[in-house]
Amino acid sequence: MSNPYDKPTSTTSSVLGPTLKFKGTLTANEDLLIQGQIEGTINHSSSLTVGQDGKLKANVKAEYISVEGKVDGDLSGSKAVVVKDGADVKGNIFSPTVTLREGATFNGSIDMTGKEQPAAKAPEKKVSASEEPSRKGDQAAEKDDSDGKKSGSNKKRSASAA
Repeated sequence: MSNPYDKPTSTTSSVLGPTLKFKGTLTANEDLLIQGQIEGTINHSSSLTVGQDGKLKANVKAEYISVEGKVDGDLSGSKAVVVKDGADVKGNIFSPTVTLREGATFNGSIDMTGKEQPAAKAPEKKVSASEEPSRKGDQAAEKDDSDGKKSGSNKKRSASAA
């Protein structure tokens, strides 16, 4: 039985083939099938399909989104988002209509309130505490420790800021 929220496939769609690797912001106004690798953001005004060979590390905004491949990022569909059998999605889904088919893998949250989401942004890189630049508060905590004083409050503050 077909899903009434699946948008019929258009005969005039662009295809980004499996050998394509793209990094940056992709904007399009026509139906799009992605079989390649994209990293960044996708702002789209029509139907977007991530094919079986497609691999996205991107936040996506489109009218209809259908996923058959892999997506690491948030999906925002103004009409519908469909995650099909064999697809792997790690990110949040924002859409008034969401379909997760049996056999799909999904890790994230779903918001079906219908609130308009802001334009897609590139997924933020996670910074570990060891990579984060030191702050004056952290330097003060280190100095207090080297003087043999207790600095529990400074440590708590720096730990929660990380």
